Amino acid sequence: MTESVQSLSEFKIDGVPCLDVLKTADRLRERAAAGDLIEAFVRVEWLDTVPENKAFNEIGLFGNQNTVCQPTTPKWRHTVERLKTYFKKWE
Repeated sequence: MTESVQSLSEFKIDGVPCLDVLKTADRLRERAAAGDLIEAFVRVEWLDTVPENKAFNEIGLFGNQNTVCQPTTPKWRHTVERLKTYFKKWE
């Protein structure tokens, strides 16, 4: 984490409000207007990135829709090891 948590209305991407940039901006606006599930953002420093069209995905990888989870299943260890072969800067 490189900055503290920021609200949907405060967070900027390259100096531009996130709601002017994000693909999901309309959904985020709707949720905020309804007063539920308002998002918070935390800026991070990515160790490695790839273009969306080269995203890594395969059957058997660990996945969880929760923001935070305790990775205790064998699938988690398998996922980490597979991703280390794809993203070389993870060591």
